[in-house]
Amino acid sequence: MISKPEPTLLEQIEAAGCKVDTDSMNPEIAKNLPIKAHDMTSNHLLVDEQLHNPENKELVEKTIRELKGKDWLEVHTVLSVRFAKRVLPYIQGRVLVQASPRNAYNRDAIEAHVRAYDKVFQAEGIPRERFMVKVPSTSAGVQAAAVLNAEGIRTLGTSLFSLPQAIACSQAGMHSISPYFNECPAHIDPSIWPDVEDVATQHPMSARMRHIRDTYDRLAKETGKTQPLIKAASCVTARECMAMLELGADSNTILSDQMSDLCSTSKLPKYKKGAEHQVRFKDSLNNTEIYWENWQAIDSAASKDRLKELSTKDPLSKVMSKDWKIASTDINYLADGVLDRYNKEDEITAIRLKDALELFYNGEENSRKEIQRLQAIYV
Repeated sequence: MISKPEPTLLEQIEAAGCKVDTDSMNPEIAKNLPIKAHDMTSNHLLVDEQLHNPENKELVEKTIRELKGKDWLEVHTVLSVRFAKRVLPYIQGRVLVQASPRNAYNRDAIEAHVRAYDKVFQAEGIPRERFMVKVPSTSAGVQAAAVLNAEGIRTLGTSLFSLPQAIACSQAGMHSISPYFNECPAHIDPSIWPDVEDVATQHPMSARMRHIRDTYDRLAKETGKTQPLIKAASCVTARECMAMLELGADSNTILSDQMSDLCSTSKLPKYKKGAEHQVRFKDSLNNTEIYWENWQAIDSAASKDRLKELSTKDPLSKVMSKDWKIASTDINYLADGVLDRYNKEDEITAIRLKDALELFYNGEENSRKEIQRLQAIYV
């Protein structure tokens, strides 16, 4: 009798109740997963990657010719939707696109761009229940989201690093949020990446992840309103992806490298400091013997007790633990400038939000230059 192979780590994440989302606009990645991913997310770097992909030359040229005389951002918007559309057959849920980062503090511009996306999706035959638009977790972003969600256009709060941002997204009625587990530069700079063995208890962002989960659970009970889904993002390693289960994420938005790792094995590599940052498992110990360890499914009662201390601390805050208080849900974060003030006062959020917006702006700028170059050729 042939024994059944052990499920991959990716399949184990799904079986444990955390939905898997693909963080790639490459349809082949979603197509070849051992499970059918729920959502596909994207950002301006991923759009730019597809724009420069030689395999998409025909689609890009066709789109630019169709939109003769249109502004580059209109072309970028249509291309973003068309790139996302190719992945739609291989996922269960929604494809996500992102509002322009250059308008992160301009409410009217955010609303206009999201409505533009809505028109393109509908023109491409994609109904509202199959797409979502990511908006920045700024005052302008959450205010725009409140209006858009009321119109039936669903949004996700991105570039999110704090509990006040998460509460604001809840008040805006957003469908989902994407808390960034690591700051953006940590993906390329091992010196600023928290290299810890027990991610759920030792990573400095773990406490904020639990604050968001606990607050959303409380708000759901107190208000009876559905809270945004927590889509964990910006994990650097497979070990961190697995920890999102214990930290209470509803979904795990997984980058292509980490997705490859999770699909390649049923066990995690045994922790060795410095061995996992941006390194594939097969090379993680410099091609020496690799040791593996079983990942145990989360026991909710034991996990709750194990993570109890996280609810009373915030390692990322400069406020002393004895004086630290969880963000109030009684504050109206949708009022003019309120969320921006909290974002600015928390040094971690201020720095990481700035980094994220600059990263996406640079990706969009690369695309703008390429689109305008091609417009001069094709039109």
